[in-house]
Amino acid sequence: MQVPLRASLLAVVAFGLASTPELAWDWPLAPPRVAATFGTFAKGRVVTGLALASDGAPVRAADDGELSFISEEGISPSGLPSALGSFVVVEQDKGLAVLYSHLAAGSMSSFLRKPRSGDVLGSSGSSGWIEGSGIVFQVFDRLAGSWVNPLLLLPPLTVDKPPVIRSLALSSADKVYVLGAATSLPQGTYTIAADVADPAEPAWGTGSLAPYGIRLSIDGTEAARDRFDVARGTGGKLLLFGQPGVDADELRTKEGRYALAERLFTRGRTSIEVSVEDAEGNKRSSTWTFVVE
Repeated sequence: MQVPLRASLLAVVAFGLASTPELAWDWPLAPPRVAATFGTFAKGRVVTGLALASDGAPVRAADDGELSFISEEGISPSGLPSALGSFVVVEQDKGLAVLYSHLAAGSMSSFLRKPRSGDVLGSSGSSGWIEGSGIVFQVFDRLAGSWVNPLLLLPPLTVDKPPVIRSLALSSADKVYVLGAATSLPQGTYTIAADVADPAEPAWGTGSLAPYGIRLSIDGTEAARDRFDVARGTGGKLLLFGQPGVDADELRTKEGRYALAERLFTRGRTSIEVSVEDAEGNKRSSTWTFVVE
């Protein structure tokens, strides 16, 4: 069964979402068990929302809104299966379309036209193409045409562990220098890449969870500052980090590190600092010093 998507576009709050009191939502699954954060690479795909693990628990509306679309797995005009499985779209007053996907087949209610915060939309499940049981919760900013990190809108998680910094590497052609193990390297242009992650153990075993923010400084000067806050699709590509954006296909090196910047290093001593933060404000920093010969 399907309910037509409302055609009109709504006004959008493109920035300052987290600081707007009226946009403080509730978690659609409680207690929240994060399986993938915004920006996490899960089996070759970049998650543009939050994956939350649960087995058959009620999925509740995060805020008041209007039910604009329902799709039941296996029932579509084309007859083709949907990667989202069974899903619901709820339109919010601020021009945000909220997607609750991979619900249990047959658990959704179509008569709930204007759900209030906390109303049950269905049950968590494993419909569609998903790594485990639960839901994928996504927020789409209609005017900006961007996916928004739901952690900017939801109550903070009770996390007191800072993000993890595993390594920093400089690569040129097929040569990779992992700093610490390598204390000197030849002059040249290098891609600087960091292996960083949110400290939480992913509930579905999808791999390391993306942190919220990464900052790179070279000899005390900021060289890059990236935040997993928005993502947009354009020209067949998924771009992260706002404008102008970074192609998701170029975001990580083949070793799995986040590519942060490309720099020419000449002779002398150089210091690089990497700072990582999560959406709750927990931070960790590490510094490496090396010699360019």
